[in-house]
Amino acid sequence: MEKIKTKIKISKNLKNPVAVGAGEPLVIVKDVAKGFGKEELFSGARLRVMPRERIAIVGANGMGKTTLLRIIIGQEDPDDGACEINKAARIGYLPQETHWESLQNSVIDEIQSSDPGMREMTARKNDYEKKEAEGPLSEGQIADYCKLLESFKAANGYRWQGLIERLLSDFGFAKESWHRKIASLSGGERTKLALAKVVLANPNLIILDEPTNHLDIETCEWLENFLVHRNIAIVCVSHDRYFLDKVCDKTCELARTGIEKYQCRYSDYVVERQIRRAALEKSYKIQQKYLKEQQAYIDRFRYKATKAAGVQSRIKQLEKIEKIELPKEEAKDIKIKLDAGIRLCRSVLKLDGIAIGPKDKPLFSLDDKLEVEWGDKVGIIGNNGMGKSTLLKTVLEKMPPLKGKITLDDRAQIGYYAQAHEEMDHSKILLDEVASKTDESEERVRSVLGALLFEPFEVEKKKIGDLSGGERARAALAELILRKVNFLLLDEPTNHLDLPSKEVITKVFKEYKGTILLVSHDRYILNEVCNRIWEVKDGKLTGYLGNYDDYRYHLSHSLPH
Repeated sequence: MEKIKTKIKISKNLKNPVAVGAGEPLVIVKDVAKGFGKEELFSGARLRVMPRERIAIVGANGMGKTTLLRIIIGQEDPDDGACEINKAARIGYLPQETHWESLQNSVIDEIQSSDPGMREMTARKNDYEKKEAEGPLSEGQIADYCKLLESFKAANGYRWQGLIERLLSDFGFAKESWHRKIASLSGGERTKLALAKVVLANPNLIILDEPTNHLDIETCEWLENFLVHRNIAIVCVSHDRYFLDKVCDKTCELARTGIEKYQCRYSDYVVERQIRRAALEKSYKIQQKYLKEQQAYIDRFRYKATKAAGVQSRIKQLEKIEKIELPKEEAKDIKIKLDAGIRLCRSVLKLDGIAIGPKDKPLFSLDDKLEVEWGDKVGIIGNNGMGKSTLLKTVLEKMPPLKGKITLDDRAQIGYYAQAHEEMDHSKILLDEVASKTDESEERVRSVLGALLFEPFEVEKKKIGDLSGGERARAALAELILRKVNFLLLDEPTNHLDLPSKEVITKVFKEYKGTILLVSHDRYILNEVCNRIWEVKDGKLTGYLGNYDDYRYHLSHSLPH
């Protein structure tokens, strides 16, 4: 695989998007409702997607965001309402989990599978070319070959082949990698190949469902740059705040009662949503006061003949009033804090000339020294498989460094958050599992779980083994919060979390007074929480001062670390 290009070159041979009439929407979602069994996900959903619009669909987990996308592309039917697709719309869809024709397919086979007829002609043409190279063809074979070439040319086969080759090149697949099996590709490479298949169909609307899942930072930024330079419409569901801010300039919040639209990026939506909510609460209070006053008048004079006309008039007025309803609050007020105790030392951790990894395969080395002082929050970044998690395990003394020295202050009390949550008992009820890891009272345990957005019935009834990936992540974080530690080692703590949960966790870590080593691909938490960045790249560990944005500035201006 060639090194990912920082500037994406779009092939000039790609067709222009299909023309849509001026002012015509690509998609109209009309009062759509959807539920499963007796539970209604949402109703009254309305949405218009115009050409070149870039819309982020947000909302709590379980609200039906993926279901809405599947309704738009026709993979699911709404229970009520309709979804109208413009005849000129060509929709490309990148789902959360890509379904491959076969994991044993090669890269070139898989992208050609997007057009089975063209692939079959290409295979026959390649077969004839091979036979021709081995020896003369018979008259019958020559006639058939000539007929095939005419059909291939008429179907724009040569142009199609050229498009595929240029796409694979632009998406970072070197020619020698075209025959690699899908099964051997990384998560980022699979996402690129899936997107290449979508782009080959030349859509004027791309629908993305969690496109940054399983991607490292470099691939995320590659994807952002690619989408930003495409002159097409985008509808995207993502838990990656940085990605949404970069790619989408409008935000639509899906709730039980429909879709609320915001003409701004996600970060501005968070602020605007609070302003709207405050205004709604104010209007709600005013209306409630008015309704009570009118009802009091009706109750007082209901049976007085002299007031009958006035009472009936007020009853009719109340019946006509559209009642204001406050939406259910997804994220609760955060009242939890990680207690790091008092400052015990200046230097918490020192790395001196270390090499990290298995004995037979060093992953990276540090040529000089790095030091972590009390209160430092260090973000560790790098591509997948570079050794970031291995570094944490080495600090934990689960494996020794291959060379050099790691010095950990004796007064450091470590709390470790593992990606796989392998230390949790899957047979235990949530409350029992978390309570077993702390000396805190049951009331405190319930309070922390509630602040991490668990409902009371989940706390008391759900087993760890029945929790979703995001719920298990929150449970593991609850265990960490309830332990009094002053040095946190965190391995991808925001994986599987939705945006409201990420906001909670980010605030908790930001306010923490202790020390943190944080392995993450989430640029938002790296930017909000960290004051230092360590990058693992090309077999070397390098330290940078500042948060993630500062690190990017260092790189773009070639500044000293």
